[in-house]
Amino acid sequence: MARVKRAKSGVVARPKLHYLVLVFNIFVIVALVASAIGLFWVNGRINQRLVVTLDKSDKSSVNDDGSPLGADWDLNTENLDAENFLLTGSDNGACPSPDSATSGGIGDRTSFGERSDTIMIIRIDPSSKQAAILSFPRDLWVDIAGTTRQNRINSAFQSTDPNRLVATIRENFDIPVDHYVNINFCAFKEIVTAVDGIKVPFLYPTRDKKTGFNVASPGCINFDGDTALAYVRSRSGYRYFDPTKQEWREDPTGDLGRIKRQQDFLRRSMQRALDKGSKSLSVANDLLNAALKNVITDDELSPRGMLTLAQAMRDLNTQSIATYTIDSNQKRIGDMSVLIPSLKTDEMQKVLAIFQGRSPVVANGASLRANDSSSVVLTAYRIGSTSVPAIARFADGVVPPNDPACR
Repeated sequence: MARVKRAKSGVVARPKLHYLVLVFNIFVIVALVASAIGLFWVNGRINQRLVVTLDKSDKSSVNDDGSPLGADWDLNTENLDAENFLLTGSDNGACPSPDSATSGGIGDRTSFGERSDTIMIIRIDPSSKQAAILSFPRDLWVDIAGTTRQNRINSAFQSTDPNRLVATIRENFDIPVDHYVNINFCAFKEIVTAVDGIKVPFLYPTRDKKTGFNVASPGCINFDGDTALAYVRSRSGYRYFDPTKQEWREDPTGDLGRIKRQQDFLRRSMQRALDKGSKSLSVANDLLNAALKNVITDDELSPRGMLTLAQAMRDLNTQSIATYTIDSNQKRIGDMSVLIPSLKTDEMQKVLAIFQGRSPVVANGASLRANDSSSVVLTAYRIGSTSVPAIARFADGVVPPNDPACR
């Protein structure tokens, strides 16, 4: 059982201005991994974050020797092991400003219980300065750890006790979890606001009446916090206008399309934090405040360990981050439409090997092809005995195009 607690306030170390990484970027925007930034590091403040305990046989931390941060710390970034970070995003429908067009757009979610719409494993390898992301669609039908039943994977989620979800991922996919990060969508909004918005390119007018998201005309659009929330929440209501057919078209990929948009938005957010955070102490402070209020981590992510890892990853190229999604087959179970994991294909086995630690993390576009932002290979959808074509391409209106000028 996870124990939720506030980290004890330690002795406030003497502030020292140093060109360091903003460690909270490991877990602030869907595990922001490495922003090089100059700031006064106050050990007492970072220890105010909310933490939980993971059930692990080896409780030693590879990144921390237990000594406090002070003016003369020596951050040794050599020989750091690759680690898996479980990232979850919890969303109760709160946070949009009352006067925003997106306010109330997703309706009342209070009766839904606690569910995570975002479940990812982010593998970080300091030795190669590479990272990779594996997304788990929330409708994956899996064995739920500690029970005799099967259910959607997000039913195993509880923000203040991640151990059932951790065990479920390990038992179904043989992927270990070293650290845990939960981000409340309120933090997400504050982070986007702190960096003066995130830019996303659109080829067509796009909207979602359910979330209140609306892009009236194509171009490079700078999202504020409320607009970004509506965008990353968008799923079944996502529509774009096809000028050829002169009609609004829906996203046929559902949750898989949303995952691709979230992964694309993650990369853009990371780059924006690098660009803005490395030049502004006020931006760094705003990001830190957002993290302290709205982010939960495991207790082994100590200040020194996070700082060491983030410093080792300070030269990470966000465009090189490979993104993958668990392959699946669609199936109806009772009145539910769910996704059955399909793990036996050669490509899926290669992907799993990375996150299981049996293969190195590769850059996007390297020998193991990642799902890029323009297309993705899907396993065949199977409804009863009917099989639908196995290869599907995301339409240009479903995932933003690769436009380096829009950042």
